[in-house]
Amino acid sequence: MGSWLQAYPPTRKLPRLWVERFWLIDSKEPLTIVRKVDLQPGMNIVWAKEPESNDASGLASAGHGVGKTSLCLLLRYCLGDDAPSIAALREKAAASFPRGGVAAKIHIDGIAWLVFRPYEANSHSTAGVDCELEALFSEGATRGGFPLFLAALSESFITRLPASSLPGSSQALEWKHLLAWCVRDQKTRFDGFFHWRDGDGLGFRRSRQDPPLFVRAVLGLLDAEGDRLIREVESSQTELKRIEEQLLLLEREQAYGLTYVEARLRTWLRAGPDVPIFTSILGPSLEVMVADLKSKAEAYEAEVDRESERLEDAIAPLIVNLGELRQELTLRTKEKEIAQALLDANQAEYTRLLTELQELNSLVGLCRLGQVEFSDCHHISTRRSTYNLPQLINQRAAKANEPQRRLELQEANRLESECRKELETQESLVNKKRVEVRRLQVRKGTSEAQRNSLEELWDDLKSRVLARENGAASQSLEQSRTQRDLQALDLNKKRAALLKRDHERSERATTLHRLTQTVAARLLGESGQGRFIPDSDDRLFELKLGGEAYQVLEVLLGDITCLIDSATTEASHYPGFLVHDCPREADMSERLYREFLSTVADAAIELSVIQGSVPFQYIVTTTSPPPEALKTDSHLALVLQPGSDEGLLFRRRLGPGMLSF
Repeated sequence: MGSWLQAYPPTRKLPRLWVERFWLIDSKEPLTIVRKVDLQPGMNIVWAKEPESNDASGLASAGHGVGKTSLCLLLRYCLGDDAPSIAALREKAAASFPRGGVAAKIHIDGIAWLVFRPYEANSHSTAGVDCELEALFSEGATRGGFPLFLAALSESFITRLPASSLPGSSQALEWKHLLAWCVRDQKTRFDGFFHWRDGDGLGFRRSRQDPPLFVRAVLGLLDAEGDRLIREVESSQTELKRIEEQLLLLEREQAYGLTYVEARLRTWLRAGPDVPIFTSILGPSLEVMVADLKSKAEAYEAEVDRESERLEDAIAPLIVNLGELRQELTLRTKEKEIAQALLDANQAEYTRLLTELQELNSLVGLCRLGQVEFSDCHHISTRRSTYNLPQLINQRAAKANEPQRRLELQEANRLESECRKELETQESLVNKKRVEVRRLQVRKGTSEAQRNSLEELWDDLKSRVLARENGAASQSLEQSRTQRDLQALDLNKKRAALLKRDHERSERATTLHRLTQTVAARLLGESGQGRFIPDSDDRLFELKLGGEAYQVLEVLLGDITCLIDSATTEASHYPGFLVHDCPREADMSERLYREFLSTVADAAIELSVIQGSVPFQYIVTTTSPPPEALKTDSHLALVLQPGSDEGLLFRRRLGPGMLSF
């Protein structure tokens, strides 16, 4: 057919990501392998071969249920996918192979990883670099581990993207997003380029907007500057939407605010809807009623002020009298204290003299100073004889003064008590007067607050009516409109900058468009049938022909174009690895299907001439026979056949309801 890809020389020898070998394992110790599948860069066909004889019937005559889809699910499992459909398959496999699992030798940017993932849910996955299967099971814990394998996938294919998150949602990009594109789910029936999973989900927050943005980033149509501009445009759009919503509320408030304020004022004044707002010769108006209430309130407040002044005048002499009573009470208290002190002193002197005499008379024993008995001590005898008469005289005088002192103390207590009662009565009277003054002040404050509220409500109504008549908007509304206009201008500037950037990046889009036309011409046998639409959020790749079969072919065309593009340019971040599960069953004609497979095989040959190896890997499962030219060992990776356990993927049936079609 000629060198139809001669304008697209390969830029690498091998794919950035490809699977070299695939094992189904019964047990690790001893190592028992159920099946080994060798894969290679280029075309890899997994054919579920149906019997050519008409003698077979039932399950033995159909290429379904032999393990094609299970193979695709296990490839996804080895590459880090843990979707529900994979978990269901693992559960069935674990029932037949409780100590088994799946292993694969996977190349990531030239580094060979060996990965093992168990069927059992509670077992651990492991991975190592440049090791054999037996060594992985014995030394897997020291050779990197499965988390490092996942980190290597993310580092090679996600970290190098122009942005680490999606514009708009700011969702972090993950390897699972790219894996969903690289291994399409058969249940989607290839009905849309951005429809990669059915049931398991893609993990995108925005199922419609996010996949196209992600694909553009992977294909090199979106660089860091373009990503920044997209984010700025979306941020500006969000802000403009917020301002417009605020403006709408303000406009509604402008329209309904007058009615609301007028209704409040009429309710306050108990005025019906027929009462005019402003002064009219026809009768009362809201303006007059407000003025009347204001005048009455001011008159009431003036009366309250006068009453307060009268009470304050009445309180003044009472307060003066209160001060005099407090002084008198202080004096009476001092007199009582003096009388008490005199009584206390008289009693103390009498007690002292009596005690001293008793002590002298009670002395017995030896005098320490004279070293003689107290009865023979001259000093003690003299004190006893000389003290007796004065002591008796003083004791009698003190005893005689006590009744007088007590009478004086009682009189002082009576005078103090009378003064205190009179003071308390006077204080109570003053407090009552002060309470009346405070009550009047509260009434005045309440009246002033209501009058101010009425004035504010009237001023608000008056300004709204005048604004309506003059066609003027409120200050906040004017500010919001100005803000909206400025934000719209800013958004247009950012959109213009993004459009300019898109035009500058048009060379990359042109390259993809030309490659799409080239692949479509090879596929359909005539030029001008395919095109690439970089701005489309639905059909990134399009064929002029219609019909469901051609709709499926558009998806296949897009995938193969991206696969070839990844092998022929450094601008693409696509890993060069693609798996299709039974695309023929999605209502695609047999002729178109054969041409499609032949196109991929030709592309592998075209791109392998210069470097001697194929820079992409394509794995496809099929029940339809491939073209005769592809029924060779170099293209057939695995042939499965119904009718016997040996022809099944697991060499046995896992049970009814197995997820293999």
